[in-house]
Amino acid sequence: MAPKATSCADSITSTVQTAKKKFRLKTFLKLFVVKWSCTLLVLNFYWISSLDVVRLENTLAKMMHLSGSRGQSKYATVPTKEEWLASNATKSVRSRSKTLPEQSPKNATKEGTMIVPNLADGTLQGKERLWTILQTRNVTQVDAAYWASIPSWDAILQNLHYDKRGGADAGPIIHGLETCKAFQNATSANPSQRRIAPAGLFNTGTNYLSVLLEYNCQNPHRVEKFHGNAKRGHGNEWEVPWGKHSPASSRGVYYKNAKIKYTVEEVLPVVLIRNPFGWMKAMCRNPYTAKWRGVNDKKSCPRLKEGEKWNAADVKYGAKTTHHQSLGHLWSDWYGEYFYSNNTRGSTTKKPEAPFPRLMIRFEDIIFFPYEVTKQVCECAGGVLGHRQDDKDVAENSFHYVVRSAKAGIGHGPASQRNGLIDSWLRYGSSDPTDDFSKEEVDIAKEALDPSIMNTFGYR
Repeated sequence: MAPKATSCADSITSTVQTAKKKFRLKTFLKLFVVKWSCTLLVLNFYWISSLDVVRLENTLAKMMHLSGSRGQSKYATVPTKEEWLASNATKSVRSRSKTLPEQSPKNATKEGTMIVPNLADGTLQGKERLWTILQTRNVTQVDAAYWASIPSWDAILQNLHYDKRGGADAGPIIHGLETCKAFQNATSANPSQRRIAPAGLFNTGTNYLSVLLEYNCQNPHRVEKFHGNAKRGHGNEWEVPWGKHSPASSRGVYYKNAKIKYTVEEVLPVVLIRNPFGWMKAMCRNPYTAKWRGVNDKKSCPRLKEGEKWNAADVKYGAKTTHHQSLGHLWSDWYGEYFYSNNTRGSTTKKPEAPFPRLMIRFEDIIFFPYEVTKQVCECAGGVLGHRQDDKDVAENSFHYVVRSAKAGIGHGPASQRNGLIDSWLRYGSSDPTDDFSKEEVDIAKEALDPSIMNTFGYR
């Protein structure tokens, strides 16, 4: 029996050793897979961070209907690299095929006729400003019907209520410029710590402003700190530390990222405000975390009142949930915290005094006056307007106009509702936002909307 017992023991030992080898092999393979997955993840992150501006701009080829290698589309064409270099030999601009987002104009009768807008035939009249911007992005032709559907500059100014400063004298409305000196003085000990950060209610263009600042505004002290690397040291944040959509009362109380290496006093908030009538309709399409009765009823939304009672609206932020009498009151309450001093807010004698250094700018102005707005915001914080050396999408010393939609990712609605530069002019300049409301609805809304804030920003 001894030999059999020995044989059985040897068999068991052999089986155990085999199992151990298989276990070690599986462990090795798992570690190998994990290691290479991490390596690929790091490489992928590095690759993404190295993408040039064209790829960052939502892969324009997907937004446009290219036909052929020359980069033509239904609505705009640009020269090939060889054509561009041949006609601009002295410019060090890397050409890329690029077109405008497709749009089906309401008055279009025939598509496909490409033109170069000019004063001789009247196609450029009243649209010089837009054409100049498009040319900085190498656009050389546009579809005639599409171009004809774009409102003239005077029509846009009328729809945006630039009654006092029309035509060539029109410009952005920026509230709070008197606080710039206070901000610069408060941060004079260490100016490299200065930051600019957007804030605003949902659907007010905070992402768009972030992109404009990132490519066009630099804190020179911070750039110097990063050895001339403006990509890393521009000093523009994606949002204020307390969260761009959170009310001003969250400042210094709630931090979206507890690990930030700067204080709230070192951040200049740039608050975006939008015409409340256009904003309410935008909230009906994409309410984010706001809730009120009838939010999904597109016909009656925003439905500020139900009978004689206000239709209450609640909003959940990272710091808290706020309650308001209606969607219109939400607009007034939220902006009131940035508009009025802490000492006067809620009293019967409110004064539009800044609670802390901040700027308030109109959403409409970053669409139609992006250069003017960016320049004044940048200079307010002690920054300089300039071209980033790593930005190869525009000519050196040129302002980088954003042609893509700044919204991307979960929470920003379907792609069909996002738009680029040309579509922005069509969408926001073609009509008065109150046109979507009846006279009765406008009158009800004005009961909820703060008159001082409305008048300051030219809304009516």
